[in-house]
Amino acid sequence: MIWASNKRMARALAAAALGAALGGTAIAGPVVVRAVGPSAKAYPAGKQLADSAQLVLKPGDTLVLLDARGTRTISGPGTFAAVSTGTRAGATQTASQILRTNSTSERRGGAVRGGLPTMDTRSPNLWFLDLSKSGTMCVADPQAVRVWRMSGDKAADVKVSGAGSTGTITLPVGATVGEWPKSVPVTDGAEYTITTEGLAPAKIKVVTVPAQASIEDTASQLIAKGCNTQLDLLIATTSAANSSGD
Repeated sequence: MIWASNKRMARALAAAALGAALGGTAIAGPVVVRAVGPSAKAYPAGKQLADSAQLVLKPGDTLVLLDARGTRTISGPGTFAAVSTGTRAGATQTASQILRTNSTSERRGGAVRGGLPTMDTRSPNLWFLDLSKSGTMCVADPQAVRVWRMSGDKAADVKVSGAGSTGTITLPVGATVGEWPKSVPVTDGAEYTITTEGLAPAKIKVVTVPAQASIEDTASQLIAKGCNTQLDLLIATTSAANSSGD
């Protein structure tokens, strides 16, 4: 009986200690992902902010900040807290979904309203290589690279060449996600040409990067490596419905 009582007491103390630790945990500071205006040099893209930082902005300044709550846009003049007390519902779940390196999910393409991408016309995963984009692309797992196209209305044979090899990605009707050809090795720093019928050839440079534990570190890594297409995707899919200076 005494042993059982002591065991219950130990569990209670452990639970209390855990609750206190979580309750006292500070929200991680955000990372600057966009910076425009006279203060851009003080707050460049990629700068990690302390959670207690106060941002002093001048007229014409606009910063986009990203943390686990999503993205937040603030504009000067004024003084703003780096961490907002507001919440952005769904941002954490959305970030978790698009950051998964082992995701195989697909999403059918939708209409492009007003010429701008909608949720249905964006890649469902940060690590899928967009077949329509050129530029530097970050890859978390070079042994399991996947590609994505906006619409699966038609079957397509996508030609890939680079690193001294060639290969084909076969996408049947309805498929928006495909596997990178095994015959073409994915090598850090290598350049590839992707040819899809109906699209201009895309020329990409692949950079292999380790998967990061947090959305802030992921954003910083994309900025440092110049993976702008993926940074744009990360910002777009974690944006708040209404940006504010709160």
